[in-house]
Amino acid sequence: MARWLVCVLAVLLAAPAAAADVSALSVVEFGLFRARTIGHMPAPQAVDERTNKLGDVVFYSQTTKVPARLGIRFGTRLRILGAPASRAVTLRAIWRIPEPGIVKPETGTHYRQSISDIATSIGATTLLGYGFDEPWEIRCGDWTQEVWFGDRKLLSQTFTVEDCAGVPISAREAGSAAT
Repeated sequence: MARWLVCVLAVLLAAPAAAADVSALSVVEFGLFRARTIGHMPAPQAVDERTNKLGDVVFYSQTTKVPARLGIRFGTRLRILGAPASRAVTLRAIWRIPEPGIVKPETGTHYRQSISDIATSIGATTLLGYGFDEPWEIRCGDWTQEVWFGDRKLLSQTFTVEDCAGVPISAREAGSAAT
């Protein structure tokens, strides 16, 4: 009997855990939001090579129209659907920036997209957004947010940044972010 129990335990311990599968994303909220920056996380393929950790997030306008202003934040709060519940997963968030992209003046780095990997779990609610923290980041046009799980695109949402007339002159000069 003891040998049988040991064999069953060995088989159970050797069996691979069920892989997590994200079947879909459910949009909880989208649009413009306010938040407090509480930290940063490295993200080598993101604009400025980092993403912000946010707290006290409040969506205040359900819209896909985004004013071209410093301090504006926009994005989507999503619920991760799939199985098994609570299993850790990594999503890839991609922001496609309108052509010709944006350029960080201090380094000359040119960005046409901003990519970050998001650690979350099945059943969790996750915020994926973008904020204009610097004048050079503001670019009018269609910003497309995509969310991927492996090789499957689960979300594509377009936000239109408009009214570049309200952007400071320094950010509208030829070759800058908002022209």
